[in-house]
Amino acid sequence: MTLRKRRKMQQDFMKAAGPNTAAFRALMDTLPDVCFYMKDLDCRIMALNRRNCEVCNIKNELDVIGKRSDEVFAPAEAESFMALDLEVQSSRKPVINRVETHPADKSPGFTISSVYPVKNRLGDIIGTMRLYRIATSHDSQPEWHGRMKKVTSYIQSHYMEEIPLSLLAKMTGCSVSQFKRIFTRTLEMSPGRYIINTRLNVARSLLETTNRLLSDIAQESGFYDQSHMTRAFKTIRQTTPGKYRREHRAITGKDIPASDR
Repeated sequence: MTLRKRRKMQQDFMKAAGPNTAAFRALMDTLPDVCFYMKDLDCRIMALNRRNCEVCNIKNELDVIGKRSDEVFAPAEAESFMALDLEVQSSRKPVINRVETHPADKSPGFTISSVYPVKNRLGDIIGTMRLYRIATSHDSQPEWHGRMKKVTSYIQSHYMEEIPLSLLAKMTGCSVSQFKRIFTRTLEMSPGRYIINTRLNVARSLLETTNRLLSDIAQESGFYDQSHMTRAFKTIRQTTPGKYRREHRAITGKDIPASDR
């Protein structure tokens, strides 16, 4: 689908949703910790706020307009996202504060979501809209990790240290090869990628909330040095730490540290 067709599809959906939709979408972009999307009846993405783009590692909203979740995310994530949309379409009733697993940023927590039907002027449902936030309290995590829960909890507590796979495998009573297979099947990523994602999420939080030097953030996030952190950002999020902080600060209106300008 061309960029022009994506833009036209989005415009038509927003027009059907009503005159206040543009203002509502603009409001969603001002929320730094809340993710938002709108979809049509075919579960095709019609709108994302900036925070959701950050969390889902989407460079530009228009890159995914017209796509379904199963065209953008891993199967487990897509199934979870689309199930809520289909439930609201079927019941015509909102879902409030539903706990779901598989956060899109691969963090170890879970999401708390509310989904409402989107209606046109005649009261017909034309899609859904969803607000969600990512909760990370270890004590309140549902038991979705299964036998990997001890491992993921250890990684979250020791991300600043070297984490040998042999140690993680020992926690599960498996060989290293068995552990890697089970971990990858359960969390849909390798243990090494999970460790890097954990460090990236710590770095993202520090970039968003502090003015610390990039070298200090790299060290506090468990990377070898600033270059290691930058390579991880480029590989997984297709951006640099400095650019990520500048773009996030542009959204929230916070000052950009002089070192990043």
